[in-house]
Amino acid sequence: MADFFKQLIAQLTAVWQRLSLQQKAITVALVAFTFLALAGLMIVARPSANSSGFKVLYSDLPIEEAAVVTQKLQELGHEYKLENDGRTIVVKQKTLYEVRMALAREGLPKSHGIGYEIFDKTNLGMTDFVQKMNAHRALEGELQRTIEGLEEIKSARVHIVIPEETIFLEKQKDAKASVVVRMVPGAELSKDQIRGISFLVSSSVDGLKPDNISVVDFEGRRLSSPYGDESTALVSSRNLELQQNVEKYLENKAGQMLSGILGPGKSSVKIAVDLDFDRVERNLELFDPESRVIRSEERTDQNTKNAPTGDHQEERSLTNYEIDKRIEHIIQEVGNVKRLTASVALDGKYEKDGEGKKTYVARTPEFLRDIEQMVKNTVGYDVARGDLITVSNVQFDNEYLREQREEMEREDLWEIRFRIMKYALAGLFVVLLILFLGRLAKTIAEAMNPPVPQIIPLGMPEPIPAEVSEEVKRSSELLERVEMLTKEEPVNIAAIIRQWLSEPAPATHQKKK
Repeated sequence: MADFFKQLIAQLTAVWQRLSLQQKAITVALVAFTFLALAGLMIVARPSANSSGFKVLYSDLPIEEAAVVTQKLQELGHEYKLENDGRTIVVKQKTLYEVRMALAREGLPKSHGIGYEIFDKTNLGMTDFVQKMNAHRALEGELQRTIEGLEEIKSARVHIVIPEETIFLEKQKDAKASVVVRMVPGAELSKDQIRGISFLVSSSVDGLKPDNISVVDFEGRRLSSPYGDESTALVSSRNLELQQNVEKYLENKAGQMLSGILGPGKSSVKIAVDLDFDRVERNLELFDPESRVIRSEERTDQNTKNAPTGDHQEERSLTNYEIDKRIEHIIQEVGNVKRLTASVALDGKYEKDGEGKKTYVARTPEFLRDIEQMVKNTVGYDVARGDLITVSNVQFDNEYLREQREEMEREDLWEIRFRIMKYALAGLFVVLLILFLGRLAKTIAEAMNPPVPQIIPLGMPEPIPAEVSEEVKRSSELLERVEMLTKEEPVNIAAIIRQWLSEPAPATHQKKK
């Protein structure tokens, strides 16, 4: 192996010495350019800490909790790194699950609260006060874990205040609680979910009422009802919420129908609903004088004979009638629609003229009447209630939307151009790299295989061919004819040659000096 490297170094040295100054400069520039390009690619494609053998162990930890976790990692001898101002801890990917199980055995991290596992370790010297405090902490931790199970909630804290019991009922205070939640980015709790959290906490604590629970977020905004136990204000708030939900439902219903007919952004619907929130109970007794029913009937027949006035017969009848009566008990629930008003605005059409310019064209009265009838059927129009539906044709001002659309198109165009430029530069780099490599290979080949120089005798001019004589020309023509005859008539030529060979050789005379 050592001999191989020695021969390689010797050959490279010999090749380098054969190169000219220009070839050496080109070779050095090409090698430097290649190394710089590879270094740039490695820097651009350099993976982050999470993909270079490290993965996130825990993220968004409080500083105190992160300090405890890192101290435990140091004791266990695991390598780790801190990111996001010390709130995110990353460890080696191959030891990720091992580290998590090791920390879980130690009860870390404690950000998710301490539950009833606090009683797993028995302490015989524990006082009643400490026992109650541990039970209190365990209850808060279990409620915290349950609330954090909601998809919209990232983390939560629960605080419960249970007053001391007293023998005087008038001095007994109610239990209270507060829940602080951190939402997942982009998520939001609905009213039903907030009420569900309140009822969850109240059902888990003895003597805790839902009205005594406050739900706030980490920004200090109160999410639960701000009216507390004020029943009148609470009912008004719920009634207003119900009215808004009904209006929103009808607007969405009519808006979807109009979007399907006119297209998106061509209509606007606003509905105002007057709801009846009075709960009415009525007892009605209705009599029908036209309808009579025989209730009882009595008839008496009397015959008299041998009377001074003579015999006679007497009949008596008594009929009692009952008038038809109907009793109704009616209970009218809250939320009935008393009156409905709707305003519908429609945009016109835009048609192109011969020059390609768009011209606004208003909707026809017949079309507006058709739309009005469809909106009435959609929202449940009732003439007896005094409902009012208005459909108007208005030219929408879409200048802002048009500017935003043009801006987005320009940004998309610039992005496409930038992508094309990036690909073009990458292609140009590849072409230049190929050209440099080809030039380098050609240079090395020329250096390793130099051209053989032509040897010219020193001091002797190169002979110039003389002019061909006539005899040589005739001999050449004769040879060409013989060659042609040999190809065309090989048998005859062979016979002639045999005849020449059989003839005797002619006598030669030598001249004497």
